[in-house]
Amino acid sequence: MITPLQHPINIKRLLSAIFAVLFALGQSEAAFTLNTSCEVSGDGVYLSDLVESKTGEAVPAILVDVSPSWGAVRKCSADELIKLISEKAQGVEVKANKPDQQITISRKSRPLESNQIVELLKSELVKSPLFDRGELEMELIRPWKPMLVPDGALEMRMLTKINYRTSQTSLRFQLMDGGLPFGVFSVVVKISLWEDAWVATRQITRGTLLPEAKLKKLRHNMIKVRQDLWGGNPSDGRFWFRENISPGRLIYDKAVVMKPVVRRGSLAKAIITTGPLLVSTNVKVLEDGAPGEVVRVQNIRTRKEIIGEVIDGKTIKITAF
Repeated sequence: MITPLQHPINIKRLLSAIFAVLFALGQSEAAFTLNTSCEVSGDGVYLSDLVESKTGEAVPAILVDVSPSWGAVRKCSADELIKLISEKAQGVEVKANKPDQQITISRKSRPLESNQIVELLKSELVKSPLFDRGELEMELIRPWKPMLVPDGALEMRMLTKINYRTSQTSLRFQLMDGGLPFGVFSVVVKISLWEDAWVATRQITRGTLLPEAKLKKLRHNMIKVRQDLWGGNPSDGRFWFRENISPGRLIYDKAVVMKPVVRRGSLAKAIITTGPLLVSTNVKVLEDGAPGEVVRVQNIRTRKEIIGEVIDGKTIKITAF
């Protein structure tokens, strides 16, 4: 027989038991179970990596821990992970398949192919002023054996110091994952550096004016070119060639100069500025010169040799006595 004093207590216990059962049933439907093993990316261990849902419910993308380093395998007990998950993802219930379950966590991997190595090497070489112009092409001389590397973006640090451009060389480099190196490697490569450049389409003789040369721009491998290339306007009649050039040869910067406007042996007027005064005198030109160039001239009256800058075909500005 239930006394009036016992009745409210029993009702309270009954309601508590009912709520506990309902809560447990609700939680069991939403519970996640730990995987036996998982592979993670380099940006962290997420709840979705560690568990799976038996009911098909979406697993929240909650960061639980940092990723293990490349090549390392982290082993955790079910109790350790469940405790960690309860701290990072409060309100999420996780169960183990068995009490003594061990979970292994490792990094995702992918094969590193030869074309990917080439692209990494090219991205490093173009940082150098030796290879920052034109279109860089590269191919491996020896086959690259695919190897497993951390999934995701890799970093490369070039260990070989290149002081000059070469068509074939050995490159030594370090691969890194999240700033941490995990290996040093070397490859032998063939390098090309393509760029459009002016080329002689026919024989060019010394003294030919630029527009008369009929130059043509062609794609050329510049990897062994050591001199500066000419890059002016081929129709500029103020310039001419100071040397002979064979058909098909590149036009270097030193080959094209401004056409002289004063000639050796010709007469010109030299002007000298002295304070507010401007003095002029007749001089004999001792060497050819274009505007802006410095030439030697001789004072006709005193026979003294002086230096001047060519202004135009009739005027020399004296710069030194």
